[in-house]
Amino acid sequence: MEQFEQIYRQYALPVKKYVMSLCHNDALADDVTADTFCKALTHLDTYDPRGKVLTWLCSIARNTYLDAVQRRDNQTLPLPETLPGCAAPEQALEDKQERLTLYRNLQRLSPDYRSVLYLRLFADLSFAEIGEVLDKSENWARVSFYRGKNQLKGMMPHEI
Repeated sequence: MEQFEQIYRQYALPVKKYVMSLCHNDALADDVTADTFCKALTHLDTYDPRGKVLTWLCSIARNTYLDAVQRRDNQTLPLPETLPGCAAPEQALEDKQERLTLYRNLQRLSPDYRSVLYLRLFADLSFAEIGEVLDKSENWARVSFYRGKNQLKGMMPHEI
């Protein structure tokens, strides 16, 4: 049990950041993170020590989040309400519009491309880790990221 507490202390924040990258809702991210660690504790016997703990936890978190979305019959991810750290109101409005456009266009991508982009850009996972989380190969993750990124660039009004 002490080892699991150490795992929680080490990985709770990265897992929550990953979930936040999916839902942009602090309360939901807290709930999904808590559920993730509960599931991890009850299914500790399924962990393969050859893999990374964070990858395993992110995989559980992703499935937990998707379950939560299904329960709420909400097939789109919520958009962030504010942009922290902007000084000028004009710049904040422009940045917010660009960010909203980016998130809206991310939602238009296929679920596979969207998942790979989220895991790579927001959770900062390697292609090997992304492949592991999504039960695909590292090469599939690389190709999907490249294709998804190109589709997203084509949707954006200017270079991102």
